[in-house]
Amino acid sequence: MTFGEKLQGLRQKAGMSQDALAEKLDVSRQAVSRWERDETMPETEKVVALADLFGVTTDYLLRTDQGMQEKQRTERPRQTAPQRDWIDKLGYLAKTRGYLLGWVLIAWGVLDLAGILLMGLGVLGFMRIW
Repeated sequence: MTFGEKLQGLRQKAGMSQDALAEKLDVSRQAVSRWERDETMPETEKVVALADLFGVTTDYLLRTDQGMQEKQRTERPRQTAPQRDWIDKLGYLAKTRGYLLGWVLIAWGVLDLAGILLMGLGVLGFMRIW
């Protein structure tokens, strides 16, 4: 949202007309109208007065959603870059050395089968003694 959209929304939510807001800030109604249409920006002391009047921060009034999206966009790569590198390396390994995973699974299966056979032989040997 732009400054003007936020100002208009806050003013309407407070049930205030442009004339009433202009009177409180000691400006003309046309100035408030230009602010809401994003044609001009108020002076710094007027922004502070608006923030106090509506109970919001000046940061909220002045920052646009686009600015927040750009900030998030620039922060996101720094946070996910190490994870992204790890995923890329894993993908590369799977593409180039994927056949090794098959051998690992085969070895695991053979060891599991050997364990089952040894347990079976152990049980049979135990039964022969009795």
